[in-house]
Amino acid sequence: MRTPKRTTIFVWVLLPVLSLACATLTGSAPVTPTLEPEPDFKPVTTPLLVTPESLPVVQMGVMYDVKIQVTQNVTPVGDISIQAGELPAGLEFIFLDGEDAAQLIGIPEEVGEFEVTIFIWCFGTQVSGQTLAQKYQIIVKE
Repeated sequence: MRTPKRTTIFVWVLLPVLSLACATLTGSAPVTPTLEPEPDFKPVTTPLLVTPESLPVVQMGVMYDVKIQVTQNVTPVGDISIQAGELPAGLEFIFLDGEDAAQLIGIPEEVGEFEVTIFIWCFGTQVSGQTLAQKYQIIVKE
């Protein structure tokens, strides 16, 4: 009759030895953890491209609708907003979320030359995203 002490020795000593012997006989190699390579986060240096380069002339009292599209972005555009300057009365600047674009739309109510700077930023992935400040001149004629 076995004593509980002998059973404990068998389980803790002989069982691992037998497992190793079986692995050796069957040809399976011991499992070793695979080290993951360190991620290499580098800033994006590709410049953003914005179209159109310049805005078409608009006539006062006539509907104006221009889409400003951002391309060459590595990640989605987070926002496009007016950083400086003011739009002529009657025009509205709208960020088109999910389209990497903005829209300048409305019916201008005043004549003149208006300069605005839009600011574009893109989401980053472990680094800062791409950004761009683009100046536009809006000419409203009678």
